[in-house]
Amino acid sequence: MPVEVKIPEVGESITEGVLVEWTAADGAVVAAEDPLLVLETDKITMNVNADAAGRLKILVAEGETVTVGQVVGTIDTGAGADAPRQPAARPSKSPQAPESATPATAAPRTPPEVAGLSPAVQRMVMEHGVDPNQIEGTGKDGRILKGDVIRFVESRTPEAEPEVVPTAPARSPAASPTRAEGPSPAVAAGDRQTRAPMSRLRQRLAERLVEVQHNAAILTTFNEVDMSAVMDLRTTYKEDFKKRHGIGLGFMSFFVKGVVDALKTVPGVNAYIEGDEIVSNHYYDIGVAVSTDKGLVVPVVRDADGLTMAGIESAIADLATRAQERRLEISDLTGAVFTISNGGVFGSLMSTPILNPPGSAILGMHSIQKRPVAVNDQVVIRPMMYLALSYDHRIIDGREAVTFLKRVKECIESPERMLLEI
Repeated sequence: MPVEVKIPEVGESITEGVLVEWTAADGAVVAAEDPLLVLETDKITMNVNADAAGRLKILVAEGETVTVGQVVGTIDTGAGADAPRQPAARPSKSPQAPESATPATAAPRTPPEVAGLSPAVQRMVMEHGVDPNQIEGTGKDGRILKGDVIRFVESRTPEAEPEVVPTAPARSPAASPTRAEGPSPAVAAGDRQTRAPMSRLRQRLAERLVEVQHNAAILTTFNEVDMSAVMDLRTTYKEDFKKRHGIGLGFMSFFVKGVVDALKTVPGVNAYIEGDEIVSNHYYDIGVAVSTDKGLVVPVVRDADGLTMAGIESAIADLATRAQERRLEISDLTGAVFTISNGGVFGSLMSTPILNPPGSAILGMHSIQKRPVAVNDQVVIRPMMYLALSYDHRIIDGREAVTFLKRVKECIESPERMLLEI
């Protein structure tokens, strides 16, 4: 009996989305919980998995707008149950030979084995003539994603792959995006412009950024922090930390701890405006900005005050991985009043971060650079980072903002304060 593949309910305010990609091909035999399709809404991009095992029949094409509850395919649970689980490969155009090769001398490329890949990844593999067995997959259960193919192609020497390849976005636990729409479309010779539709997620992000600037009185205050103490701690203990906890010790856990300490010191920052009321939080959920190929998302580290450094690092790594694999849920993105964004991973020296509504403040981290500074009346070279705190002046006064940022600076420059709670 066929089981319907329906667009699931994602959140109360979400009624439609775009079926971006089928990750299983028409006629493929899938198992229960296998990824079937990628759904993009105005708030989140997510995978939709199979509810049952059987043979997939696709009813709605990629790129179509779909509504919650709409049937987009069926799974025949009685057909092909014993067949090997592999997508039916789609035909793809043959890759073109490099311009430097002539028709008489160009060696034909043999299409690689593409079974087991999503249709979009199949197309990329065929177009670039690469062997998927040589690509390390970063998706669930080692599944190869489009970004994995792009990084593999980029890693090859120019002689092996002379074509211009789009740059994949950098993966980071907390970062601001440089481009949200993914790889650039191919540009034909002589074209002066190209046009591509904005993703629904990017459209909504743009609306929210404009909305927050219209509705909030945003100010930014700056400071700089000496990273020597944190860097020395990481150098001394990073190997033992990884052996003990199974995860690396990054900078973000120090800043999350510092922010929680500062929120306790200046509780007025842990609040937001709702209508004509001020809502004060007495818990510490911290948003951590993550850049994905579809745009910026801000998943939330829950109850960060109760987590160890290892717990914070594990939570951030899990959220970042699920963001890249489109496995975040709406509940992962709500509840934070304070956000941390690390533009430094892209080389940003200074910026003024924009509030993440309904939050009232956001901390921007930046690149670490060695600079001469005065210490005990002596000029020394220290690894310095500029910090920027953007805040809603309607609810947070300048004194509170400056005190908050100064407290974060103190925690990072003397991390033992966080351990001793002083």
